[in-house]
Amino acid sequence: MKTVIINTLDGECDYRRIIPLDINDDVKVINTHGMNINHCRGCNFCWLKTPGVCATKDDYEIILKEIVRADNLWLISDTKFGFINANGKKVMDRIVPMLNMGMEMREGWLRHTLRYHALNIGLIYKGEGDHEMLKDWCVRASANLGGHTLGSYKMK
Repeated sequence: MKTVIINTLDGECDYRRIIPLDINDDVKVINTHGMNINHCRGCNFCWLKTPGVCATKDDYEIILKEIVRADNLWLISDTKFGFINANGKKVMDRIVPMLNMGMEMREGWLRHTLRYHALNIGLIYKGEGDHEMLKDWCVRASANLGGHTLGSYKMK
C-alpha cells in the first residue's frame, strides 16, 4: 500500500507518532516548504484540454504524480480561521486532475467520476482548527475521491 504524506508546514513534523503506518507500507513524504505551488485557476484544462494533467506548470506536478500512485494521502497543515491554511488548501484544490468532469451518484451524493482510483485522505493539523469541521472535511474529501477517511488529528 502506498502512502503519500504532504507536509505543508515550514518545518519537519514527527508524523510517525500520529499516523498508523504498516511496516510494509511504501511511504513518500513531500515537504512543500520552498516549493512553488500556485493556486488552482479553475481553468478546467485538466478535464477538457489535457485530461488528468494540470495546465499550471509548477512544483505541484511532482506531488500529483505521487498522489496518482497512492492509496492513502495524509495532509499535514497549519490552521487559520478554524480550517486548513492557504498552503494546505492550495495542495488540496490542485487535486482536481484526479477526477473527470462527468458526474455520478455515490452514497447519495452527486460526485465527479474518478479518473484513476479511490484515494483515502487523512489530516494532521496544528493550531486552533475546528476539530469537528476538519473531521467532516476529511470524510467529504475522501468521499469525493471515492475513498474513506483516515481521520483528523491535532498535533500536540
